[in-house]
Amino acid sequence: MEHSMTLVVFTILSQLAIGAFMAFFILDAIKQKVSKKTSLITLGIIIAISIVAVIVSVFHLGHPFAAYRAILNLGQSWLTREILFFPGFILFVILYTFFAKTKGSKQILGTITSLLGAVTIFCTAMIYTIPSMPAWNNGTTMAAFFVTALLLGPVLVQMLVSVLDGKYVDFTAYTLGAAVVAILLNVINLTILKGGFPEAVETFTLLTASPLFWVKLVLIVVGCGIALIGLMNRKYKSTPLVAVILGCFFIAEFVGRMLFYSTGVHL
Repeated sequence: MEHSMTLVVFTILSQLAIGAFMAFFILDAIKQKVSKKTSLITLGIIIAISIVAVIVSVFHLGHPFAAYRAILNLGQSWLTREILFFPGFILFVILYTFFAKTKGSKQILGTITSLLGAVTIFCTAMIYTIPSMPAWNNGTTMAAFFVTALLLGPVLVQMLVSVLDGKYVDFTAYTLGAAVVAILLNVINLTILKGGFPEAVETFTLLTASPLFWVKLVLIVVGCGIALIGLMNRKYKSTPLVAVILGCFFIAEFVGRMLFYSTGVHL
């Protein structure tokens, strides 16, 4: 588990950053509801999160200072493609931060950046979609990685913009929908595991026997419940509650990713 913790941190932070940029892009370039100061600070935080993710991923390698060699296998390795596309995503976030001045330039650079982020998540998921690991070798791995981005990123941006601009940004309906999708995905994954190869069934047993798995589900349900209350009654929509939702979702996804790596059983 110690060895995989760097992968937990990298995948969570990279997907958080990608989801956050996509949410920010919608607010900034499409809805045009973000001030210049808030844009600079929010994008700076997204870049910082991305850089931390890169640093962590480099030191996961046995010889971190030889990490550049990984890019030599572009045509055959999903890991190599991930190493190429994620720095590309960071580069375009930086370009967006300093050179996207008009609505048109924001839409062009933002679209390219979002696509690079989506491709990065796709490549990351494909690294783990392998026949030798039945618990990972299905569509739930890809879905789970995208759900992490969509669950964490928008809530982070909602909190940052609300605090920095001093006005509440309402992502409540979206947050509720993302949380429901996350819950359903967990149910679907358990169903697939229970009906799969013996190794997948063993993963099912390890997951359901772990208190952390149930902590994860409870935290998602709590976040979902808070969002539902906010949707039903406007007086419960507040930035502190958004921070609570973000905390619930982040811990849930972090714990879930730990379990992803620690409960997978090889053929």
